[in-house]
Amino acid sequence: MDDGKVEPAPYASSSNESDLDRVRGLDFNTGFRHIIAPAVFGMTVGIIFQLYVTEKYGWPSPPQGAIIASILLSPLLYFTLVRDDASRWYEYTLGLALPGTIFFMIWFSGWGALFCGGYGALLLWVWISTSWGRFDLPPFRYGVWHAFAVDIGAFSGALLVYSIGL
Repeated sequence: MDDGKVEPAPYASSSNESDLDRVRGLDFNTGFRHIIAPAVFGMTVGIIFQLYVTEKYGWPSPPQGAIIASILLSPLLYFTLVRDDASRWYEYTLGLALPGTIFFMIWFSGWGALFCGGYGALLLWVWISTSWGRFDLPPFRYGVWHAFAVDIGAFSGALLVYSIGL
C-alpha cells in the first residue's frame, strides 16, 4: 500500500478508476426525443382521430388510434427518435406493442379507462421519464417509454379537441 499503487476493489465502485457507466442528468436532447416528441406524436394522432374517426365511427378511441399508428409507424419512430442500430428496430416495435396492447384493451373498459389508461399511465410515465432518462437503454425499453408518451399525448389531444368543440 505504501508504494502508491491502486489495487482494484473487490466491489463495484463509482470512483474514477472504475469502468461503470455513469448516471447522467436528463438533458434537452433526451427530453425532446423520448418525452416531448412521442407525446406530440400521440397528441397529433389523438386530435386527428377525435376530429375525423371517432366522431364518425365511434371506434377506435383516440388513444387506441394513436397506439395503432405508433405500432404501424414504429420503424420510422425508431430511426427518428432512438437512432440505434438499424437491425434492432423490431425490439422497439415490441416495446411499443407490449404496453400498447394493454392500453388498447384498457380503453375498451369505459370509465375504468380514465384511471388506468389516463391518470395511472400519467403517473407511471412521469416516473419512467425521471428515472430512465438518465441511462442509455435498449430499444425495447425506449419502446415501452414511448408507448406511455403516445397514450398520454393522445388522451390529452382528444380532451383538448373535445373541450374546444363544446
